[in-house]
Amino acid sequence: MDIAHHGQLDAAVDELFKGTTFLPDTDMSRFETLLEHVSRNRFTTFTVLYAELYKLFAEVERLSDFFDQAVELIVLPKREQYPIVNDPVFQIWVGQAFRDTNHILTAKVEGTAELEKTVSGFTGMLSRVKARHASGVIPVEPPVYRFDADPLIMQATPPSYEFPEDDAARKRLERGVFSSRFFADVVKIALLRIEHTWPDCREQIRHLVKSICFLPDGTFRSCSASRYTGVVLLASRDESILDLEESLVHEATHQLLYHVVEVAPVVEPQASQEATFSLPWSGQKRDLYGYFHAFYVYVALVKYMERVRSRSAEELKRAQNRMLFIVRGLIRALPDLEGSPDFTRHGRQLLDNLAAEVRAMESRHAGLLAITAPLSAALPVLGATA
Repeated sequence: MDIAHHGQLDAAVDELFKGTTFLPDTDMSRFETLLEHVSRNRFTTFTVLYAELYKLFAEVERLSDFFDQAVELIVLPKREQYPIVNDPVFQIWVGQAFRDTNHILTAKVEGTAELEKTVSGFTGMLSRVKARHASGVIPVEPPVYRFDADPLIMQATPPSYEFPEDDAARKRLERGVFSSRFFADVVKIALLRIEHTWPDCREQIRHLVKSICFLPDGTFRSCSASRYTGVVLLASRDESILDLEESLVHEATHQLLYHVVEVAPVVEPQASQEATFSLPWSGQKRDLYGYFHAFYVYVALVKYMERVRSRSAEELKRAQNRMLFIVRGLIRALPDLEGSPDFTRHGRQLLDNLAAEVRAMESRHAGLLAITAPLSAALPVLGATA
């Protein structure tokens, strides 16, 4: 890459981060630009991977299908290419292939058998992804899976969740709980309520949450991870539809921050990964990056609860109590984050924009905060990802 082009990219990223949090109440064109940056980066990553694999395996006849189909994908127009490249299953495969390739290039493994196995799985993976995108239309609701999730998703979820491998264990787990089809209908209701409450949030969810795994035996309430970006795990531990709305907004906001970090890291790579911070909402321990993720998510949840209207008096009260509980935690978290020297330039910019939002929330709800119970008296957080 030439220096001038690199400078143009840096300037474009600087402009992208200027004066925004990327949350649904900001200019949606900024979110659309973020999606474009992520798609372009993912495509570039795939082409770099292709080039490395070509150096290693160009003469290996049994892998010729990979090179033929990869070239076909590379020359597709963006409107056909990006949905495939952004599919969670495709991204999981790219991550696995990149790790295997790096292990060979850095001499961490002997031989190429594992990488060849990964590359040989490309054809089957691509056909499954293409089948999901045959209509060319983003689904209104993300599909809900149980044990019929894609094999690569099931490989990627541990240690968050380990899918049982034998049919007997799966059937045993399915007994005594409602079906994934029923749960999908409940998710649909929650998404309709989100659309009524915050339409722009619902629009972001359409782009960020590509698949949901219904895992009632999971040890979490909801869960996401960057290694299977686009996939949300739900354990159906929510006690109401409002709780499920919160879980969906919560995990979609994690997905949003994963996208942001794909464009520019928010924490310096040398920052400690030791879990030294206690989350004000749950007492769980996190490193700086995990703490910032929680902070980002909870700013979004306050904005959502503030918009809850036209509900029963009981639900409105629960939404208000939840909002105040989260705001108190945000106020407590702010000095910890602002005092850290380990944010990148773009991370500091994003934190400053979020801090302004939190101070506005504190001012906006000062009266209620003064007359309600302090943070320690509130119910504990149920979520596992923050």
